[in-house]
Amino acid sequence: MTQERDVMEYNSERSDLIIPEYGRNIHNMVDYALTIEDREERNKVVKAIISVMGQLFPYLRDIEDYNHKLWDHLYIMSDFKLDVDS
Repeated sequence: MTQERDVMEYNSERSDLIIPEYGRNIHNMVDYALTIEDREERNKVVKAIISVMGQLFPYLRDIEDYNHKLWDHLYIMSDFKLDVDS
């Protein structure tokens, strides 16, 4: 029983999400993209993240320039540290 408690991680112990609507997994993907040194690989990963974000919120497609909004959210989640070709 003690071992299970050691592996459990509670949300109250985790860092706050910058844009909670996207959830922890998207934020983790953005954090991972920040660690990729190869620019081409980082661009591929970020484009995949944008694709997933678009699939999670298809209603954003009704908003004018929704792709720009997704990129804005991505940069905000990365604290504007992400160096990619948007």
